[in-house]
Amino acid sequence: MYRRAVLASVGSVLAAGCLSESTPGGVGMEPSSTTPTRKTSTRGTPTTATEPTLRIPDENRCPPFGDQRVVCYQNADSDATLLAEPSTERATLPKATLSFTLTNETGATFTTNYYDWSVWKLVDEEWFRIAPRIVPEPATMLDTGNSHAWNVTVDNTDLGRALPRAEGTESVALAGLGGGTYAFGISGWLEGQSYEDGVGVAARFELAGDPLRLAPTDDLTVVGRDGDEKRVRSSSADAVYVATRVEGVESPPIRKIPEQVVRVTPLRNLLASFEDGVRRVRLDGRESASLGLERRVIEYEGATYRIEEA
Repeated sequence: MYRRAVLASVGSVLAAGCLSESTPGGVGMEPSSTTPTRKTSTRGTPTTATEPTLRIPDENRCPPFGDQRVVCYQNADSDATLLAEPSTERATLPKATLSFTLTNETGATFTTNYYDWSVWKLVDEEWFRIAPRIVPEPATMLDTGNSHAWNVTVDNTDLGRALPRAEGTESVALAGLGGGTYAFGISGWLEGQSYEDGVGVAARFELAGDPLRLAPTDDLTVVGRDGDEKRVRSSSADAVYVATRVEGVESPPIRKIPEQVVRVTPLRNLLASFEDGVRRVRLDGRESASLGLERRVIEYEGATYRIEEA
């Protein structure tokens, strides 16, 4: 079963922007029964222990994974028994390839979901979850003495189309990441412990390159303008969406960054259509899925917008 990572849900880091209270799930996701699968041994004979050996670093320069304990590669020492190790800590855009290897030497099985990796970006000392937005839900067990690797390709050479969904357990393709500081990670729990006492495992990396510039998809056309309202149309969208620049909202808006917005095509086309003198943008099209925005007031690059389905 698939679950949709609702962009604006507090439970989904995508929506909340800052990762202070989030988990990979979200409002609107249906629970599903999962069938655990066991990782084939790659480095030794699986063993189990009643008391896992796990050292949590005193500092954490990676995303906080909600209230979970976190083992960040940049803060771990040489005796770390659970670690996500990057192939490199710096890569260059517009195309980059990295790998991240999760190694378990705790003496106990680590239960996780290889689909539920996450990529975040650090902006103004806050972590924003970028991908993935939809996650299959099998539970996977990584026995002690084993490891698992994700090969991640970042490719910004074709950003004019709607970005494809990013997913995978070994090969991951990502587009629409600008220069900056990122982290790759995953969470789970050790044998003999509860999932409520979970552990996040992550590593930081730098992408050197230009900032991501938010631009509409190539299929967007301008229908016309009436005063401060601009009307646009997309062949990829059968719902109508409206974005209005507002001030003085009652609740604090949810901050979003370009790497998040570019992954929600209607939202991307709405915000990228604003210009001087435009207070309201109406998007007509043939999009079968809604934006899924639980909270509809967002902050983007210093401005506040109310997003509605007309």
